[in-house]
Amino acid sequence: MLTAAVDFGSMWVGFRGPSVAVMNLRLAIVLGVLGLARPVLSIAGAYDSGPLAKPVGPLVITALIAVVWVVVAVVRRVPNPVVTLAVAGLAYGVAAILLNWSLQPFLASAETIPLPGYAGILVFNTLQGAVLGGLAWLVRRAMPGRARGPASGGARAKG
Repeated sequence: MLTAAVDFGSMWVGFRGPSVAVMNLRLAIVLGVLGLARPVLSIAGAYDSGPLAKPVGPLVITALIAVVWVVVAVVRRVPNPVVTLAVAGLAYGVAAILLNWSLQPFLASAETIPLPGYAGILVFNTLQGAVLGGLAWLVRRAMPGRARGPASGGARAKG
């Protein structure tokens, strides 16, 4: 399994020693790429008419993607759902920008993104992933019979 450990050092006041957030990087990237379903459906014209016509279609697809992210984080019991889904949001932002760049020569609708827009895409989607990760953490915490330890919300301080 591809994982990443990030040492946040002494950023967290009140903890003894370094705090390490462990996340499943492969899962974060897969979830980020899954988020491309929304822009791909737009490119395919699924939002032009029918049951997915704008504005309902993009909202429904976005909500479905969010639900999938939360359910996967809960069911897979990712060690740190906030960090994992924040990275998934970042991965989605990067993938969406790359998709836009790759389609610009072929589609008139793939407009050039202004420079501040790149930062906005990355920050917004990272924050959205973090919020969904917080929701996954709350759902898992509220579940009866939840396990204690790293699988239920991150590493615990020894002492």
